[in-house]
Amino acid sequence: MGMIIFWMGLVFPVVAQNDKPTQTNIRHTYDPKAPVRLDHRVAMGTSEATLFLKVSLHGNAGNTPPSLTYEVRDGYKNSKVLRNNTIGSQQLIKQEDRTYFYRLSLPVDEESQYVFVYATLSADGAGAPFRFDIPLETNTSFPLTDLVTMRPNEDVPLFKHYIEKSDSFRIVSVYRQAPTAFVYFYPYDFAPNPPPMAVSGTESQQNLTIDSLFSVSLNEPLTFADQGLYFVQTDTSSLSGISFRIEDQYYPRLVRAETLIEPLRYISTSEEMEQMEEEDKKAALDKYWMKVTRSQERAKTVIRNYYRQVTEANRLFTTYKEGWKTGQGMVYILYGTPDKVFREGEREVWVYDADRDLSDMSFSFVKVKNIYTDAHYNLVPDEDYKKFWFRNIDLWRKGLKTMR
Repeated sequence: MGMIIFWMGLVFPVVAQNDKPTQTNIRHTYDPKAPVRLDHRVAMGTSEATLFLKVSLHGNAGNTPPSLTYEVRDGYKNSKVLRNNTIGSQQLIKQEDRTYFYRLSLPVDEESQYVFVYATLSADGAGAPFRFDIPLETNTSFPLTDLVTMRPNEDVPLFKHYIEKSDSFRIVSVYRQAPTAFVYFYPYDFAPNPPPMAVSGTESQQNLTIDSLFSVSLNEPLTFADQGLYFVQTDTSSLSGISFRIEDQYYPRLVRAETLIEPLRYISTSEEMEQMEEEDKKAALDKYWMKVTRSQERAKTVIRNYYRQVTEANRLFTTYKEGWKTGQGMVYILYGTPDKVFREGEREVWVYDADRDLSDMSFSFVKVKNIYTDAHYNLVPDEDYKKFWFRNIDLWRKGLKTMR
């Protein structure tokens, strides 16, 4: 039996933001140094959605919660605002230091395609609000589920697509209150993204063979020991469900020698990768970095910078596959946080401004929906990437790459 991935309280009304979604730079979404970070989870009912938000403040963002508003729109380009409101203390369900958790319910219909949440920081004065985009996509072929992974003893979701194998968690049905769910387990080793010039090597349809299928009780603490991809449904005849990965206790960091070798393929030759696979992994890593950088001090700097990027890529882009293996993860590792990010529906463009290393460049990504996630983007291949791709790899190998 197999399954296919298809690549492809009281609140007061507010005035709609003077915002053209397709022209707004949302680079803060991927910037680890941004003063505010927002993670979300959506539980979809029949005519209502429950929106969970995790808003985290960083750096000099202050110690008071940001002012939050939202808009429900029917799209990005020439979109209309269907409804808008504030998010306040009535929706706040928990606070942990400078992290705030909210829960709110929204009426939805077939026009409700996106929720735009705006966060304005008091410490930033009259600055423009930070915008965060949340897809509802009520007319999608793969409908959103009402299942949410939550903490074992609190009605607070897990705002990530991976869970440590030693951690306890619950799977909750927000609307249907189903007593049990069916779990599919795939111990699948997904391939890393190919170089952006490799048109024939781009991601394509793949069959995933199910390792096991079992049932679990919903709303009860669970612990899964086997690493890999899990997909959970209450109705196996539908295309609706929730997926997550079980990873080791260090993830999103990579610490074991064999896992540290894998992401090096983005800056290594095929011969170098084959050699490291054949040798003692720890010794092979040491030998590789000394050969590439030709300096112990330079090696320390490059190793620190490179694996910091890998960790952040895992945190940002992990869905059904590890974040570093995705097209967005690959570009993020090699180039860092983009200077501009523009999004229009299913398309996202990253722009890197000219610096002393490289000239202007941009990468285009297209969202591909599948049964496991609505948050995966494929990198659009282009032969023009050759002009600066190998130059950037050379900078990494020489220890001359400057990160943004």
